Amino acid sequence: RGTSFSFSLRGIALSTMAPRAKKPVDPERQLMIKVKACQRLIKEAAFYVTELKENEDKLDKMKQEKRDVYDIKYFDDVVGESRMMVPDSQARMKKNVEDLEIFLDSNRSNLNAEGEWMTAASSLLSEQQGVKSSEDVVSETNVEGLKDGEDF
Repeated sequence: RGTSFSFSLRGIALSTMAPRAKKPVDPERQLMIKVKACQRLIKEAAFYVTELKENEDKLDKMKQEKRDVYDIKYFDDVVGESRMMVPDSQARMKKNVEDLEIFLDSNRSNLNAEGEWMTAASSLLSEQQGVKSSEDVVSETNVEGLKDGEDF
């Protein structure tokens, strides 16, 4: 236990205590925190994508109904803000997933391989690998019908 002392400053009694020694952090607890953070950020990123799609549809509907120009301009700004949130949330999600991978690589021997959070982490990472591999697919553009010098 640290040494404690108190003093008074203009009639206000202040008490301080020397800092305690830090306890070693439980790797299982760290794993739980990291998995929950990744789960939350995955949901958040999906929410922002959904919100963007809904807002774009609503903006298109407003334009088709020829609503007030100022309402359309305001909602266009809302859609712009939604567009900015998508890459930000996806970057935070990817960073946390990478942090989880690094944590697992460096602490695997200290973790219960059959534990609830290790199972959750493994399934989360495998799902994210599937998402990553589907994003990496490059589709080819058919250029057979183009004439020389013609843009597609």
